[in-house]
Amino acid sequence: GNFYGCLKTRQEKLCQQWSEQSVQEGKLALNFRYCAICPTMIVGPPLLAADDDDSYTPSGTMGSLYRVIKPTDVPSLIGQTIKETKRKSLNDSMSYIDVQDCAAQHVAAMENTNASGRYFSLVESWHWNDILSTLKELYPEISLDENYKYEGDDIIRPTQFNLDRMNSLGVKVKSIREIFAECISFFQSKGVL
Repeated sequence: GNFYGCLKTRQEKLCQQWSEQSVQEGKLALNFRYCAICPTMIVGPPLLAADDDDSYTPSGTMGSLYRVIKPTDVPSLIGQTIKETKRKSLNDSMSYIDVQDCAAQHVAAMENTNASGRYFSLVESWHWNDILSTLKELYPEISLDENYKYEGDDIIRPTQFNLDRMNSLGVKVKSIREIFAECISFFQSKGVL
């Protein structure tokens, strides 16, 4: 299973229980609220990448997206370098959220006195066929295998989420296409694409 997701969820529930108990015991103010914003893959232009800084190196989740768009030499866990070449779709799905939208959700949860508990932070989940097709439309130079789409009989349905709680925060989120377009434009402005 997904140990990271399981542990993160358990920790959030423990924090919520602790905060509720601490309020009841008078250790925290009566109006204390616990809110957890639970993002999926956060991407978007970083604030600290100044316009005049030409030394930007994609890292973190932006680095992960960058390596999908432009395969690079990647150090493996055993110390060898693996030369990535052309991409093929995985039979899996992925969901994204723009960094600014995720930040706005944090602020909205803090400012909304009725907000408490856990909130998803994502746009929607897409199959890798759709992710790579969209990246190819937005950046035709992407290095994809000629037959990059997964075409097995067992093709999965992208993960489905109920976003009602997230939407109750009132933050309008960018579409995955908009997020990808902004990221590609940012990479190009930094000269890495």
